[in-house]
Amino acid sequence: MSQQSTLSAEKKSPLDAAQQIVKELSGMSPEDQNMALQFAMQTLRLAPATTHPTVAPEPGHTPVQRAHGGADVPKHPTDIKSFTAAKAPQSDQQFTAVVAYYYQFEAPEDARKDAIDADTMKEAARQSGRAQVKRWAMTLANAKNAGYLDPAGHGKYKLNAVGKNLVAITLPGNGGSGTGNFGDSRKRATKKKTATKKKTTTRKTAKKRG
Repeated sequence: MSQQSTLSAEKKSPLDAAQQIVKELSGMSPEDQNMALQFAMQTLRLAPATTHPTVAPEPGHTPVQRAHGGADVPKHPTDIKSFTAAKAPQSDQQFTAVVAYYYQFEAPEDARKDAIDADTMKEAARQSGRAQVKRWAMTLANAKNAGYLDPAGHGKYKLNAVGKNLVAITLPGNGGSGTGNFGDSRKRATKKKTATKKKTTTRKTAKKRG
C-alpha cells in the first residue's frame, strides 16, 4: 500500500466507517446483520452498547411518569377550572374549600399558597367560570363557620382537616352541611313520609265507613 493510501485510511472519520459498515451489511437479514456486528465487536474487543440508551426528550414532549402498574402516564399540572369541574362543589362554601385545596396541593409549584382570601376566590371563580358573589369575604367567613376553613389572619383562611376530607374524599357527592342537596333530600324524605301517612289514614277511614 502506498504512503498516500495509508494516510487516506488514517484520516477516515467515524462517520465514513459507519457508512462503510452500513454498505457492507445492506441486503443481509437482521439476524445476519446482528451476528456480523457481534463478530466485529468481539474482534475489536469492544464492550457491547447498553440495551436502553438514554435519549433526550424532543422539544415540546411532555415527560411521563411510570405508574405502579408499569404504564407511562403523562404528568401535567391541573388547572383550577378542571379541578373545580371534577369536584363539583354544590355551594359557594364548598367552592372555597375546593379552591383552598387546589392552591395548597394541586396548583403548579410556583402558584401554591397555604391560605386564600377574597381576591383569591374572585380570581378562582373567574377562571372556573363560576358566578361571582357580592362579598367573597362573607362567603369565606361562612365556610369557616361551616367548619371547612380556619382563620389565618388579615382576611385569609386556611383549609383544615374537615375541609380537606370534604374535597379529597366526599366530593363529588352530597357533601354534608352547607349544601342544597342534603336539605333537599331531607325535605323529600319528610314529604314522602307525610304522604304515606295520609294515604294510610284515608284507607282506614274508608274501611270504617264501609
